[in-house]
Amino acid sequence: MKDICLINPPLDKKTTSKFPMSGVPLGIASLAAYLIEKKFEVAVIDAPIMAPDFEKTTKMAIKSGAKIVGVSCLTENRYSALKTLEMIKKKNPKITTIIGGLHATFLDKLILENYPFVDIVVRGEGEETLLELVKKIKGEKDLGKVLGISYREKGKIEINPPRAFMKEIENLPFPAYDLFPVDKYPLPPDLKTNVKQTILVTTSRGCPMNCKFCETTHAWGKNIRSTSAKKLYEEIEYLYKKYGVNYVRFADDLFTMKRSKVIEFCELVIKNKLPIKFRIQARVDTVDQEELNILKKAGCDLIEYGAESGSDKVLKEIGKNITIDKIKKAVEMTKKAGIELKYFLIVGSLKEGPNETWETFKLIEATRPDWIGINALTIYPGTEVCNIAKKEGLINDDLWINYINPQTGNAPLYTKNYTAKEMIFLAQLGHVWSCKHSPKRKEYRKIERVLASMLVKSLAKMLVKNKLTRRIAANIAWIFSPMIS
Repeated sequence: MKDICLINPPLDKKTTSKFPMSGVPLGIASLAAYLIEKKFEVAVIDAPIMAPDFEKTTKMAIKSGAKIVGVSCLTENRYSALKTLEMIKKKNPKITTIIGGLHATFLDKLILENYPFVDIVVRGEGEETLLELVKKIKGEKDLGKVLGISYREKGKIEINPPRAFMKEIENLPFPAYDLFPVDKYPLPPDLKTNVKQTILVTTSRGCPMNCKFCETTHAWGKNIRSTSAKKLYEEIEYLYKKYGVNYVRFADDLFTMKRSKVIEFCELVIKNKLPIKFRIQARVDTVDQEELNILKKAGCDLIEYGAESGSDKVLKEIGKNITIDKIKKAVEMTKKAGIELKYFLIVGSLKEGPNETWETFKLIEATRPDWIGINALTIYPGTEVCNIAKKEGLINDDLWINYINPQTGNAPLYTKNYTAKEMIFLAQLGHVWSCKHSPKRKEYRKIERVLASMLVKSLAKMLVKNKLTRRIAANIAWIFSPMIS
């Protein structure tokens, strides 16, 4: 008989990703560990791995005996998360249903107004809030003083004041990896050799930057709260020894923000000869040659940089606060250290037209990243882009209830500069263009290699800059996009 059951909802193949994550869901794993440390009994269901449809998930949740069920909700999986709670509530109306996560944090009132089977929304950082909630619910006490929640009380929606972020996270327990079938998670498709087991790890919360397209600062605060290098090493060593994890993907947006921590962690890995490889995400203005060299020596084989655009004008407009020169310098140092690099890029950004989009293509050509992840500018609740799109009349809040578009991950695109079809086409074209110029071209998919061989510069430029040609190509690509996206 569990006190609470925490769920990562099933994949709804009509509206979300068709593939499970290749690692333990850190959100519910961290919440579970915190509650267990406080002596509560917790069940977890990572549905894509443990119960891959709604019926099985519902049965597992009911079977756990928990009177409280919490579901993690992102924008992309919101329909799946809501359907999960609806089915559980229908099966047992006495269960208290809770929804949390980024999407729910910013749309708490909308959710409570439209989905009567949701009892409580947990906003923001969840550990302390969920602990207090479980205590209150089990004791049938008033929820009015629980910070960081929104809920329904006698037909009226109550929105309690926000909860302050934890001042530090060093003493939090490791995520409850032992509750999950770690060996059942698939390897990411880009990990091909000598990887026995991979996992996601996060070592910090918060971001001091002001990127207009990102939720992180608003969801986790502007101050970076980080674990120590020693604790990070201990967690990686634990995962290696217990589960055979020999490849780690750090989920931190700003892994290199605290240089001293990076150096100390790498020194511990090297000193103790821990046989792991890992990849990180970083800003181009937070690395230097010494740091990159020791990262390589410790086992870092890939850095994912948020380059976003090849246009200084666009980078300034979206609040990225970097320059093309800084991108090129980071690329030069990363290649010198012998580390592969990947860009995260956006097309259709604020004030981006064909000239600026072509600048991104020119950046790819000039710097030849090994890989890219390129997407249309997507509107997420809680971001400045979302506020801008509302003011410009591109979206309204009703959209979050009924918008379904699997090709955009169920989130709308910022369509002021291009149509949605054009933006998706330009992202696909950018990926083919990257294949053409990548040192790893032979490792791209065959369809991409074939298309890249036909994509001469003059054609690519025309497809980007000529409106009629771009729109015709975008409509054709829309039909065939499952083959190339």
